Amino acid sequence: MRRILFYGASLGLALALGALVWFGAAAWGDRRDNRAIRDYAAGRNFDLREGASPVAVYARALHLTERDRSPEAEALTGSLDGLRKDLLSEHHRAVADARLRRGFEAIQTSNYDDAIPEVELAKSAYRRALRAWPENLDAKVNYDIAMRLLRDLPREGQDGEDDPENRPSRIWTDLPGLPRGAP
Repeated sequence: MRRILFYGASLGLALALGALVWFGAAAWGDRRDNRAIRDYAAGRNFDLREGASPVAVYARALHLTERDRSPEAEALTGSLDGLRKDLLSEHHRAVADARLRRGFEAIQTSNYDDAIPEVELAKSAYRRALRAWPENLDAKVNYDIAMRLLRDLPREGQDGEDDPENRPSRIWTDLPGLPRGAP
């Protein structure tokens, strides 16, 4: 009987120590994630730990988009599982805003070959933002600006007709210009 109590107490102690170590590691990881979030908010770069919380990954993505590193921020999207829908939407909107800024800069320098893909990628990111959280007003407004900047129109070869004589003429241009003010 004493032996059973001894083994039971030993097992309980081992489980308690294991839980203590596990909770200590989780607290250390949370502390490191919070430090990363503070550093990103202050504008300092900080490497994330493996298995960082989705909120810390979100903070890193915002840090990257503010520095025109939107491809790196987009690569972090897969690590945002479990993030609240509004924050996920804000992540996609931040990526889209960075792409749209690059598109505007390319248009202002008349570099339309670079502007068209950037605006298309921005529109795609705005659609993802609105799918994640349809109430995101900033994403709606910016998506409307991107749509006015570069319309979604059928391109040559997409209408299924290969006959150039029967193909309808293109009425709209791809880049109508920079939207400025009211319609």
